[in-house]
Amino acid sequence: MSGFSLSPKMAISIRNGKARLVAALWWPMLVSSIAVAMYGSFYFLVRPSDEHFSRFILPLRLHIAGGMGALLSGPWQFSEKLRARAINRHRWIGRFYLLSVGIGSIAGFVMSLVSKEGTPTHLGFGILAVLWFFTGLQGYITVRRRDIPAHRRWMIRNFALTLAAVTLRNYLPLMLFGLHWSFRTTYVVVSWSCWVPNLLVAEWMVQRSRRAPAMITPDPGVCE
Repeated sequence: MSGFSLSPKMAISIRNGKARLVAALWWPMLVSSIAVAMYGSFYFLVRPSDEHFSRFILPLRLHIAGGMGALLSGPWQFSEKLRARAINRHRWIGRFYLLSVGIGSIAGFVMSLVSKEGTPTHLGFGILAVLWFFTGLQGYITVRRRDIPAHRRWMIRNFALTLAAVTLRNYLPLMLFGLHWSFRTTYVVVSWSCWVPNLLVAEWMVQRSRRAPAMITPDPGVCE
């Protein structure tokens, strides 16, 4: 039995629809990433009043710096125009992005060991840091091997984890002021909810693109 195939007209229509969807999602992603990065800059201008954060100011600032670098550079790696017109710039931004992820994830793991509210948040933020580093490393390894499809898949997963910084800052006020949860409950829940749903959506995107008919070009990843 012959496999399922699409007519050229239908394939082009689907690709155009996906391109419009990506464009519609790209701007909110960029704006929210910039907003969170700007918020993070506060920790370099003023020493935190929170005694807990002040005690671990060096790893905290390294974690924030890495996160800011990843948030500011990551969205541009989804730009097809950038790859088409300036591939070398795309690659250098990708290197900066992975360096930022490396710094942010290692410092983030250190911070997870001393996070408030004990073991649940140590595990939640700690696993996030490990996966953030691991997916970035896999992205680097696969691009060095010139396995671009695998590289793109790993970087989709990685940027989904980078966006945990955005989802965390959306969920915190919602849980604290909207749902009126206690700080302990909120912090425990957000230490997992800020990244697990992101990763599940990324995995759905990856698996969906792998099952797509060959006539449809897979979605671009983060960096080459």
